[in-house]
Amino acid sequence: MEKKSATVNVIAGLLLIGACVTAGILYSRQVSKNAELEQQLQELTKREQQSVVMQHVNAQMEEIANEERRISDEQRDVAIEQTRVAEQERQNAEQQRRQAETERQNALIAEQKAVEASQTAQSQRRIAEHQRSEAEYSKRVADTLSYITLARSLGNTAQTQYRAGNREVADLLAYTAIIFTTRYHGNIYYPSVYQALAMTSQNRNLWAKHKGSITDIAFYEDIKDGFVSCSTYGEVLKHRLDGPNLQTSTIIRNSKYDFRDVYIDRNKKIIYALSRTSELLVFKNEQLVEVLPVSVAKLKCMEVVGRQFVLFGESGMALFDPESRKILKTKDLSFRVVSISRYDNTPLLFDDRGRQHLIKSFDRIETQPVPVKGQVTAFAESKNQHIKAYGMKDGTLYYINPQGKVTRLSGHRSQISKIKINGQRIYSASYDGTLNLWMTNLAKLEAMTLFSVPGWIINFTYDPRKTYIWTGDQKGDLTQALISVPIMIKRLQRQLKRNLTREEWQYYIGDNVPYEEIIGKEVRL
Repeated sequence: MEKKSATVNVIAGLLLIGACVTAGILYSRQVSKNAELEQQLQELTKREQQSVVMQHVNAQMEEIANEERRISDEQRDVAIEQTRVAEQERQNAEQQRRQAETERQNALIAEQKAVEASQTAQSQRRIAEHQRSEAEYSKRVADTLSYITLARSLGNTAQTQYRAGNREVADLLAYTAIIFTTRYHGNIYYPSVYQALAMTSQNRNLWAKHKGSITDIAFYEDIKDGFVSCSTYGEVLKHRLDGPNLQTSTIIRNSKYDFRDVYIDRNKKIIYALSRTSELLVFKNEQLVEVLPVSVAKLKCMEVVGRQFVLFGESGMALFDPESRKILKTKDLSFRVVSISRYDNTPLLFDDRGRQHLIKSFDRIETQPVPVKGQVTAFAESKNQHIKAYGMKDGTLYYINPQGKVTRLSGHRSQISKIKINGQRIYSASYDGTLNLWMTNLAKLEAMTLFSVPGWIINFTYDPRKTYIWTGDQKGDLTQALISVPIMIKRLQRQLKRNLTREEWQYYIGDNVPYEEIIGKEVRL
């Protein structure tokens, strides 16, 4: 029983415990459910509160939206009004644009018309300026021609007055001619102007020094204004110009010789004189040191070829070595030599059958016909100007220009003895006793006589500076002629003592040319 009671107690205890546990579980669940409900209530309360807030917010938002809608409506009304105004302004702007475009087009048309008018005005101005320039040029040309013509006329008048003995007036007229010629760019070498200058500047001196005909003149280079001359009378004379005086000493005078050529070796101070009588004389320090016989008849001249001399006679030639002073060899020629010159730094011989012979070497001679008719007695060439000149036995001078055109010139009455070319100037001497100047740059080549002497002019040459020409004639006279234009002008300038009077100006020049004083007037060449 006790066991049964204990079991019941245990079971009752267990049931009680189970009930307690169950109650605890139920309580716990209830508590959890209550907490959950409480949480849900809180959430609902929160949501309700949020809903109220949201309602307030929504109300506010709606109020804001309504306000914004009202503002938007106002802005839309303003925008519509602005659009209307903008459209009106656009229409106004478009109208203004069209008006501006019309005005621009009108302005372009006006500008084009203005440009055309300006171009027309400029064209007319250019035409007017061109016509004025042409008129001024024509006037200058007319003035130039007038003054150059006047200068040439004054040159002729100056020569006439000089020959009449009116030296003072001649000097004044000649210098006035020089002034007008240079001022208006005329040619100072025009015959009447140059001859008046040469005549009035008193550019010539003459000295009788030799007994025989002067055949050659050679200048020293180390002695200022010093030179030697030789003659057919066997004379070799030494000269030195001292102001207006010509100091002369005799190197040799022996009539058994007939000197035709003289050469100065400036380095060794040796003088060689070639005699027609077949001798070559050697002078050291102006003393005769040797007479070399040459087996060539009728010697005419000697030409330097390299370091040796070739001695030419009428029908032969000899080769001379100045170092050993020996005749190395001789050679007969198959023609008679009439005259001897140089071409391209090589001896050029002319015979009596219309041929010329170029001595390329002692053993090589090139022969060809002379390009002009007649007997050639003188020849010269200019490498710089590419011109040639042939002087003939009858006094004719043939000029060959750079293009090869041959022009026959008349200016001498008898045989031409020597020709030299200096730039555009050709100098020619003749047995008629005249020394002529020919200007190749003038439209018309005419002889300009520089001076005349009573006898034949056999030879002439320049001084080293080409300031003077020296001639030797048949009578044994030496003539010095100034050919430097600047020096002649200065010399004439120094001779002037006064100006032309107004009466002289009116008489010789005329009222159309303004009077001017010429004393002190510089001449620009």
